[in-house]
Amino acid sequence: MKKRWLLIGFVAVLLVLLVGAVFAQEKQKLYFIFVPKLVHPWYEDVIDGIKKAESLLEATGMYDIEWEWLAPQEADVVEHVRKIETAISKKPNGLAVAVLDPGSDVPAIQEALKMGIPTICFDTDAPESGRIGFVGRVDYIADGKEMAEILAKAINYEGEVGILIGSPTAPNHRDRVAGFKEALSKYPNIKIVAELADNDDLEKAIRLTESMLAAHPNLKGIYGCNATAPIGAARAVKDAGKSGQVIVVGMDDLPEMVEFVRDGTVLAMSVQRVKEIGFWSTIYLWALNTGHHIPDKHDTGSFVVYKEDLDVYTQWK
Repeated sequence: MKKRWLLIGFVAVLLVLLVGAVFAQEKQKLYFIFVPKLVHPWYEDVIDGIKKAESLLEATGMYDIEWEWLAPQEADVVEHVRKIETAISKKPNGLAVAVLDPGSDVPAIQEALKMGIPTICFDTDAPESGRIGFVGRVDYIADGKEMAEILAKAINYEGEVGILIGSPTAPNHRDRVAGFKEALSKYPNIKIVAELADNDDLEKAIRLTESMLAAHPNLKGIYGCNATAPIGAARAVKDAGKSGQVIVVGMDDLPEMVEFVRDGTVLAMSVQRVKEIGFWSTIYLWALNTGHHIPDKHDTGSFVVYKEDLDVYTQWK
């Protein structure tokens, strides 16, 4: 019995020493920079995901995570490249870029890689840059097609429709519009009468929709390919007294968009798992600094939400 208690005491002391050794070791400091396309409320959920990953990593007691969010005020190609260059000059342990314009961003991403900075893309991709991985929705074309089919059915496969195309250089906006147009091309009685660039600007989306409604009084539907566009379209449609007459469909679930789905101004919204984008981007930057491999693409997915789904859909995120 005495030996048993001696053994238990020895094990207890050993555990205390091991735990003490773990907490005594110096934490590995890691500094990450994220460059989104612009300042936009859509990215708030991305930031929440980053914070969740940060807390998880720091809870191990082994890492001290610092991160910075460098966002251009607007979707401006030149300013976006400047933000990436600023990030490179800070020599972070990891860089994540949401591509605004591949033609401009790719050289900057390649420069970061040349400098030895582990660099990934999030939200929007540019695989030709050589980035190590991508986190976000992979098949934006499919999302555009899905929205087109929903709108086409709602207008009985005939009539005039318009598109708010977001930022024309952004790969995700471009692909959604391409998918939308490809799907509608199957229906000869549907005509696209307007394709207008709102550049993720809410006030501009409202003005463009107002001009669209004035120029095309027989308009039956509008597709907004980003988080801002369908909100602007819905505001203008509602103000014109045409809710239910002009069907609006679009992307993402900002609070105002949810309310427009609830009151019927918007028929359906395509929702991404945005927090997952921030969470896994952070985890993968950590992995690249600790000798791990990451996937070339991590598809965080999307799904369609209708009015009847509003009370439950957050479980799907």
